[in-house]
Amino acid sequence: MHAATRASLTLAVILTVATAPVAAATAATSPCFSGEGHQFDIGGEGAGIDLAVFLSVFENLGGEGGFGMEASGSIGNDSIVQLRAGVAFDGVGPAAAFLSNPFSRFSVVYDYSMRLPMFADSGIESSYEDDGSPVSGLDATAC
Repeated sequence: MHAATRASLTLAVILTVATAPVAAATAATSPCFSGEGHQFDIGGEGAGIDLAVFLSVFENLGGEGGFGMEASGSIGNDSIVQLRAGVAFDGVGPAAAFLSNPFSRFSVVYDYSMRLPMFADSGIESSYEDDGSPVSGLDATAC
């Protein structure tokens, strides 16, 4: 599936729920980010986005943490697009090692998938997954 098609479909899902109500819950957990995230539900019965924002890198200064988000867009009971993106921090660790190379303690979190169940039986490529980091120069953390 071409990048322009992926972007168009992702934009269509986002625009579908853009005017829908937003509800905030208290906490979410993740295999990608440490600590608890802040959960938001966007949309309603037809289409929606489940969004969790993680800010533990700011809530646990100096310790292990992360800064990022996880979003899952769905229509009805079908999950269409999922994105996990952000930065994980392994904590300061030994001060001398941190001061000599502070970026060695950071890694990129990235995982993207899109599935179009309405085309699954048509023979058309109906899914896409990517877990390679879009950022060079930093290690990637698998989810």
